[in-house]
Parts: sequence; structure tokens; C-alpha cells
Amino acid sequence: MIPRHWWWFLALAGLVVLILFRRIFRRALRRWSWRHALRTRRELGFRLNPVTVTRKQRLKLDLLADPELRARIAEQAETSGRDEASLLADVSLYLDEIIPNFNLITTYTFGKNLAGWLLRTCYRVRIGRSAEAALNRIPRDASVVYVMNHRSNADYLLVAFLLANRVSISYAVGEWARVWPLERLFRSFGSFFVRRRFRDPLYHAVLERYVQRAVAQGTTQGIFIEGGLSRDGRLQAPKLGLLDYMLRAGAKDLVFIPVGINYDRVVEDSNLVRESLGKPRRTPLALIRRTSLWLLGLVWRGATRRFHRFGYAVANFGQPIHAQAALEGADLRTLDWEARKPLLEAFADSLARALGEEVPITPVAAVAWAYRSMNDPAPGRAQLRDHLLDVFAAAQERGLPLYLPRGSFQRAFDVGLRVLLLRRILVPEDGHLLLPAHKAPLLDYYVHGVDHLLEKTRSH
Repeated sequence: MIPRHWWWFLALAGLVVLILFRRIFRRALRRWSWRHALRTRRELGFRLNPVTVTRKQRLKLDLLADPELRARIAEQAETSGRDEASLLADVSLYLDEIIPNFNLITTYTFGKNLAGWLLRTCYRVRIGRSAEAALNRIPRDASVVYVMNHRSNADYLLVAFLLANRVSISYAVGEWARVWPLERLFRSFGSFFVRRRFRDPLYHAVLERYVQRAVAQGTTQGIFIEGGLSRDGRLQAPKLGLLDYMLRAGAKDLVFIPVGINYDRVVEDSNLVRESLGKPRRTPLALIRRTSLWLLGLVWRGATRRFHRFGYAVANFGQPIHAQAALEGADLRTLDWEARKPLLEAFADSLARALGEEVPITPVAAVAWAYRSMNDPAPGRAQLRDHLLDVFAAAQERGLPLYLPRGSFQRAFDVGLRVLLLRRILVPEDGHLLLPAHKAPLLDYYVHGVDHLLEKTRSH
């Protein structure tokens, strides 16, 4: 009979073996996944970001030893009366929160396929127009920033999917995504998290040094210049924070590419419109309930073969803007806030204008704008079509970013009107198209997205 203490010894030995096996297995799996991912990279030929592929712990140690960040910690300790050790502990927590944990396989094997399936299930995904020749002339050692308008939380997937075979993008993601499993998913895609409206100067110092290191090393980044989702559909005033960090990063050549995004249906539109009207936000439980019922409805329509895609999701890629040329050689690193703020605001406004010129005029937005621009509150289908065709002709003459399915005005009208009718935003009655009063804010949401462009056709 085996003595009792031997059982304890065997259990302990088994535990040690399991721990060692777990470490060996994880290391072997990591090496295999990295080799597989690099092979995938060579096959696709896309560009990897230097910062996102650096091991998280190594990047954290490098930033903790950053001389400028250490100087900011010492300055904060002096002004706040706290000791540097406790401030360093806060910095360590902030870095854990900000630094991504990029995974090539998650991004380019599973992530790309999943994003493509989700987007193509819901939309017809298209690139409307692209300044391809100018984009191809960007030097390979340049630091590139894709500057986008923020229409939907699907923007992250859309642009990443469209550029998946070209470059990996590191996004600045808001706190809304810091929930399981979204947090792990976004981190594995190379995104970093930003606390909005958080006033701790030490946090902003940490975020600033991370962003500047990423830009200086040539990491391709994606930012939403509005800082958040547009509630009413209009382009919002640009935010300066991340732009300020990037322009003072000391990059050899910093290039901004405006990316205009638009959808025939923004999934969150009803919630956004509700907030724009000043109504209280729905509780998380109410959002979960509504989302679950909506998803069940989609599944049921799919199962009964009555599901229709939401229309088109379109992105336009505009002419690249070189920061050095736009700032006329001004070095913002040598200027204090008051001196550089006017330059920063002028540059942000020019970026916002360039971005606004690239917002696609999708079929739903075009039909919605044409409906609102008519003097007749209840036009017939033929009247609306004729008016829209005139708008299209004027917009095309002015070089506006129209997206025309199959290059056809008639097809664009049919697609846009069909989506609005299916959603009962417009209702046919006695040969006229009526707009129910409770649906008017929703129609206006899509009108506002392209109003700054199509207003130019009124004088035609």
C-alpha cells in the first residue's frame, strides 16, 4: 500500500509537469503561429506596423524607461506631492490599458475573413473612388495616418477590411469597446484604447508618448477626426488631441490620407438620432433587449429568405496631405500650446474639409436629400426620380463623390428608394411618397451626411 505522503508527492509532481508542459506548449504554439502568420504576410505582401508587432511587455519596458516620460513623472510628482513610485505604478497601469496585443493570425487569418463575411452579409462593400496614383507615390518610410469621418462602429471593420491586403492599421478605440470579448479582439487587431474626457495629465502624457513613438517608427494609424460618432449625421468639428501628438512626433514624413465613409443604412442610426434629439440614453439592459430582438428578426428573415441587405457601404480614399508642406515647414515641437494652437486648428480644418469632400453620396443619402429638397411634401415616384436625375447630373458635372451602382442614375434611384420603403421611412400612398412625422429625424440623419456636398447643386 502506497503511503499517504507519496500521494501528495505524486500530485505535486504532476502539477509541476502540467505547468512545464503548459509553458512549453504555449511557446511552441506561439512560434508556430508566428511562422504561419509571417508566411501569410509574405503571400499577401502587406505592410506590418513596427510598434504593433513589438511584444507588449518589451514595448511597455521601453516606454517606462522613456526619458521624456520619466521627466513628466518627476514634474507631476513635484506639483502633486505624490512620490514617483506611486505615479510610476499608475503609468504602468495606463500602459497595460493602452498598448495593444497584436496577433497576426487573429487579424489576417480569422479577423479578415470574419470582417468580410459580416460586412458582405449586411452590405454591398465598395471603394467608391481612390487617388491611387498619388497614394502609390507615398514613400515607404513615411508615417501614414488614415483620417476618417465616424458614421458607425462598423467603420473599424470596413476600412481595415478594404486595406487588409495593403497595410495593417492601428486604431484609436474609445472606451465603449472595453468589454469582453470586444476588448481582446480589438487589441489583437493592433488597436489601442483611449479614455475620452479623462483629465489626468499623467494619463495624457503616457498616451502622448505611445502615439508619438508609434508615429516616429512608421506605424500606420487610423483616427476619427470627429472624436466620436456623429449623432445628427453632420460632420462634427475636428478634435485636436491626437493630431497634436502626431504632428509633434518628429516623423521624417507624416502623411494624412482622408477617407470618406458612408452607408445606405447605419446600424445604430435610431439610437444616434434619439440622442441628437436630447432624449435620454437607453439603459444597457434595454439596448441588449432591442439588439437581441433586432438580430433575431434578421435571422428569421434570413431563414425565411426575406432578408435584404442594407444597401451599400462605401469608402473613398482622397489625395494624401503631407504635414510638412501643409504646415509650411513649421516645427510644432518648438512651440508652446498658445503658439501652435492656431496652426493646429488651421491644419485640422483643412483636413476636415478634405475629408468632407470625400464622403460618398450613396443611393439612400441621395434619394433622401432629393426628397427633402423638393417643394412638394408628398411627391410621386416619377417626380422624385426626375428631380434626383437632375441632381445627379449636376453633381457629376461638379465632380462630387457620387456612388452610382453599375454607373446608372436609375439604378441608384431604385436602390435608394427601395431601402427607404423597406424601412418605412417613406410610405407609398395613393401614388405619393409620404414621410411619417416620427420618421422625419431619421431621414434627415441621412440628408445631413451629404448636405454639404449636394447643396452645391442648388445653384446649378
